[in-house]
Amino acid sequence: MATVEYKKPCDLCGQPVEIEGFTLVTDKGEQLFCCGGCVSIYRLLHGNVPATNPKSSSHNKKEDS
Repeated sequence: MATVEYKKPCDLCGQPVEIEGFTLVTDKGEQLFCCGGCVSIYRLLHGNVPATNPKSSSHNKKEDS
């Protein structure tokens, strides 16, 4: 018998989320996306939600220099 692994669907398009790192934390909680395009479209549709991806947060910080 085959084992089926269910993946959470993208909060925008419904495709399975297979790559980690495309997340936003909103007033609805953590939103998961399948790609950067869906993150961008979600932000356009719902206002400029701040990106909270820990891998890219260092690029978003302003340097004090």
